[in-house]
Amino acid sequence: MPARPSPLPPDALLLAPMVGLSHRPLRELVLGFGGCDLAYTEMTSAAGYLSGAPYDRYFLDTGPEPGRAVLQFYAVDAPRMVQAARKAAREIPAAGLDLNFGCSAPHIEKAGGGVSWMKDPGAARDLVARVRDARPEGGISAKLRVGYDEDYGRLRDFCGGLAEAGADWLVLHPRLRSEKLRRTGRWDYVRRLGEDLDIPVVGNGDIRGPEDHAARVRECRPAGIMLGREAVRRPWVFALIRGLERDPGFQITVDIAGTAETALRLMEEHQPPEFHISRARRFFYYYCDNLSFAHHIRWKIQNAPDLKAIRQALAEYFEEVPGDRSQVTGARPQEPGDRGTSR
Repeated sequence: MPARPSPLPPDALLLAPMVGLSHRPLRELVLGFGGCDLAYTEMTSAAGYLSGAPYDRYFLDTGPEPGRAVLQFYAVDAPRMVQAARKAAREIPAAGLDLNFGCSAPHIEKAGGGVSWMKDPGAARDLVARVRDARPEGGISAKLRVGYDEDYGRLRDFCGGLAEAGADWLVLHPRLRSEKLRRTGRWDYVRRLGEDLDIPVVGNGDIRGPEDHAARVRECRPAGIMLGREAVRRPWVFALIRGLERDPGFQITVDIAGTAETALRLMEEHQPPEFHISRARRFFYYYCDNLSFAHHIRWKIQNAPDLKAIRQALAEYFEEVPGDRSQVTGARPQEPGDRGTSR
């Protein structure tokens, strides 16, 4: 079968869909630094979108750059997913739509969504084909896991069916349904799928920076790599990866304090008040890793009642630890506890 042209850029870098994290404020931070090709939205229920769920407009906000945004939906049946795909094509500008075949959250799996689709390859293939018909323009991707058992042949056949049905690219998080983050992913499966399929295969998981990215590219030759929590921890990580690809001596000076304030401002601008504190706590749970006394400030933020209290906690922290206000990151190796501070 001849390869189908893909809207996925070569050697792509993608921001993962993460519940409570992959919202517009995070995308604005990441895209502001540069380097990211496509950014996925939070996972959204197709049924909820069709019924007018009150917060879906925030989950499906593709700003600030709809041309780089990919909507991610999960569904428990094909008819509602097809309706949602058709409706979204009319209403929401985006570069693509992703079908979630990988979520292993118990309530979603029990209902028949996420990874449970991998139990029925025929139904999954039919779903992709019907979504392709409903959305002839724009990319269609599928994000999935290895599945329920360590059977590469089964995984290859499942993915081959999705490719034949019209998926433009696949994203593989190479762990079993039951593994969560307890073991390193089977990245050799990413390599093997890339060799065996006629569409691009993106790898996801265990990427903590440019060194991991370079190793996976060298060893597995994926069509792209998706980063999740590391992009929350360091929204500039995509820019850092791209910079080091061009120049081994590349460095970025990051305004750590300013980026924290920007994150809070964007949450106020683009999220409903009911989401402010929960989204801020989730973001800073990871972002605080950039600070010398991460445990101390993280505890304060996790217990703050509102964004005003978070701002106050951050202001007091940077007054007490001014060396953490900015950080130089890149080629120069840093010793533990060395923040690479620019003064």
